[in-house]
Amino acid sequence: MNTIALTGTALNALALPAPALAGELARRLWVRGGPARPVADQDRDVHALARVETLHVGEWEVATYAWGDGARPVLLAHGWRSRASWFAPLVRRLLDLGYSPVSWDAPGHGATGGRSGTVLDALEIIGLLQSRHGRFNAVVGHSLGALFSVHALREGIDADRLVLLSSVADFETVIAGFAAELRLRPRAVAALRTAIERRYFGGDTTVWTRFSATHDAHTLTLPVLLLHDREDPMIPHAQSRRLLAAIGERARLVTTSGLRHNGIRTDADSLDRITAFVQGAPAPLS
Repeated sequence: MNTIALTGTALNALALPAPALAGELARRLWVRGGPARPVADQDRDVHALARVETLHVGEWEVATYAWGDGARPVLLAHGWRSRASWFAPLVRRLLDLGYSPVSWDAPGHGATGGRSGTVLDALEIIGLLQSRHGRFNAVVGHSLGALFSVHALREGIDADRLVLLSSVADFETVIAGFAAELRLRPRAVAALRTAIERRYFGGDTTVWTRFSATHDAHTLTLPVLLLHDREDPMIPHAQSRRLLAAIGERARLVTTSGLRHNGIRTDADSLDRITAFVQGAPAPLS
């Protein structure tokens, strides 16, 4: 039995007599987020072109990246166990079109390091980036970054357009992959939820609804383009369908096939759709 399986077995066993302790131990493991992903070789040229600065947020010195001359900024929000350089192919396209991409390595990711942050930390970071760069021509979020992007826009971040790639709709997805990896049973998962509520949200049990991208999504007033692969093994396609229904008529969903969770980032057709939408074209119907 490997280390992950042993850890899950131990937490499941501990959750029976001591759920609070099991939940806290699981939370400490979850917040580590895994090893930082390095910049991929094919992305190093784009990564090296960025102006790198930092933002002091909580316990972190958050690494931020900006490309271009500052005109027409486009915010890029990466997902779990990723980093800003994930967007390198899109950054190239946006620079060619005269846009100025802006991104950051989330807490616990990339050059920022440390423990992982929460949706509240992402909101603070995005707010500071808006103060630095101004209104965004568009916001593009991938996976968990898509959920963070929706929440930021609901909370007053200004942007003209929103692109959601392989989007997380339900906030509980932030722990679903971790729980599945450790094969946590329902009692241990409930203990983890409680530990997260207490540690980060003052014991508020409504966070799983309030921070879901579907919550009050109908209040978004900007056009929204969603792209999601039918065979995505990490975030089910149904998550984007749920989000589409919640946003309403201002949103369109493009369903791809064979790109799985990360293939959208390099797929030429997907990049064409994203950049055309950022430039003001209507969202495609399929």
